[in-house]
Amino acid sequence: MSVDLKNFLNSQGIASTRSTAYNPQGNGQVEPYSGIMWKTIQLALKTKQIQIGRGVEILSTTLHSIRSLLCTATNVTPHERLFTYSRRSNDGRSLPDWLIKPGPVLMRNHVRENKYQSLVKEVHLLEANPDYVFVKLPDRRETTVSVRHLASTGET
Repeated sequence: MSVDLKNFLNSQGIASTRSTAYNPQGNGQVEPYSGIMWKTIQLALKTKQIQIGRGVEILSTTLHSIRSLLCTATNVTPHERLFTYSRRSNDGRSLPDWLIKPGPVLMRNHVRENKYQSLVKEVHLLEANPDYVFVKLPDRRETTVSVRHLASTGET
């Protein structure tokens, strides 16, 4: 690693260590994303017909697209899995549109009396932050639940 790169990383508050070329356990979290990052940059360059030398121009857009792509299996973005916190988007919002405005959302039904009851119930969203949501239940009670237990109704 060059001295300039090491100084830049330190100035940004990023710790850097050495690892061996053939045993990169220290880079285990980053390795899967380096290939994804490179392919996304190449695709953006090709789409916008930009020379590869000018790739820095589309870097923030590329990073945002990768960070905001939701994995359907885990219901989190790769950025949230890697850093365990939500990141603001390019326009400053860190919540999806369906969590920003009050209205109906689906909530996981944890307590079911039998297997024929629905897995989700419709609740009314009142307030939200990146981690928790304040909702009104069908029986008119209001409670705070985790964002992880909610989903959009699919209506826009």
